Amino acid sequence: MRRLAGYRAAVQACGADWSEHLVVQGMLTYRSGLRAAERLLASADHPTAIFASNDDMAAGAIAAALRCGLDVPGDLTVAGFGDSTIATAIWPELTTLRQPLADMARTAVRTLVQRARALREGIDLQPERISMAFELVRRQSDAIPRRMMALTINAG
Repeated sequence: MRRLAGYRAAVQACGADWSEHLVVQGMLTYRSGLRAAERLLASADHPTAIFASNDDMAAGAIAAALRCGLDVPGDLTVAGFGDSTIATAIWPELTTLRQPLADMARTAVRTLVQRARALREGIDLQPERISMAFELVRRQSDAIPRRMMALTINAG
């Protein structure tokens, strides 16, 4: 839900129209990404970009695009989330958001130890919100789609 909220906020911050019909539920698997992308790409006025909730679904979206005869990234940009091993095992390699997993694990363990010590000492620790930066890893699956490029050139 947070990834969807972040996506929605980013789309709106760019001044683009938010459209609920462009959000298709997936189950974080390759096959669900394939099926979700097939639904999105079935329309003649299909999107020029798909941002999937994880890399497995994004890989499925790339497969769906190729099945539809679309070029990734020429016709469709695809981005994932997680920078998992599939991101570099497919072609084109996937643009994705890398999570700082090692830092997240260290912070989680440190927090657990602090909370256990505090509990043992009878101290009530308040919940703490910790944010970490994600890194955009650009590979071969993103570009300005030809359809947008033509609009830019003709308007320019």
